[in-house]
Amino acid sequence: MYREKLLRMTAVTEALPKGIDLQFHLSGAALRGPSTPTERNEADVCSIVYLTGGSAQLLMGQDAFSVRAGDSLLLPIGSSYRLLGEQKEGVELLWVSASGELLRQLIRTHGLEGAVHFPSLDLSEPLGRLRFYAEHPHEDAARACVALLEELLYRMAEAHYATEKQPLSPVEQILRYIEEHETEAIRLEQLAEAAGKSPSQAERLFRKEMGQPIYRYVLSRKLELACRLLLESGMSVREIASYLSFEDEFYFSGLFRRKIGLSPSQYRKTGGKKPEPKPAPRRRRDDDIVLL
Repeated sequence: MYREKLLRMTAVTEALPKGIDLQFHLSGAALRGPSTPTERNEADVCSIVYLTGGSAQLLMGQDAFSVRAGDSLLLPIGSSYRLLGEQKEGVELLWVSASGELLRQLIRTHGLEGAVHFPSLDLSEPLGRLRFYAEHPHEDAARACVALLEELLYRMAEAHYATEKQPLSPVEQILRYIEEHETEAIRLEQLAEAAGKSPSQAERLFRKEMGQPIYRYVLSRKLELACRLLLESGMSVREIASYLSFEDEFYFSGLFRRKIGLSPSQYRKTGGKKPEPKPAPRRRRDDDIVLL
């Protein structure tokens, strides 16, 4: 029992802005029986999978997961796994595969490293839209696919955090919101709503626990990410400023210089190292003077 339809996403990847290290590979839909398992050894792509039907056993290293229709999986780059469909009807899958440094950063940002199985997490809608863009690429498809990838990981992060036994404190809620939206223009009202507090209460609690105002923490997160992008990606200063939701590249560059001590281009050129200061001129003493 085997049926599969693969859609290559080459056109979507080629339409991404230059310098963004992200590759969309395939969008797939499949029906596989027990005799046609999915098997990967040190996978070179990350796969996000939703089970639309049936049930299966996922074997990954020493771990085994029983998965069924309605569950989702995050199969990271470098993982070795085997997905075995159970019973006669096998398993039906909907999935997308991608790779690149931006994807790794998003997984880290959302705290999903090591997370694999997401019971009762329905990702059919965003995965279905990715399939639509793979089959019908247009000028805005690349941007839409990046947004859908972020939505998939955000939903996984929500489900992952929901399984934690201890509820998050208001400040932890604020920190999580910042982590999940660090590339966006974040407003205090949004953070207060995430924490279930008024803006003044949220600011006061955050300052007390973190020792700094919220805006300073948000700015430090953005500048930290900007530093990584300058060193690890080919994105231009303008693209980085836009990606991190600054007003424009000139405001971003000026702010970066004031806070980091180097302009963005200098930071990239020197690898983040400030030039050695020139030694001060030695003052001449009277006994240094040679009389002729």
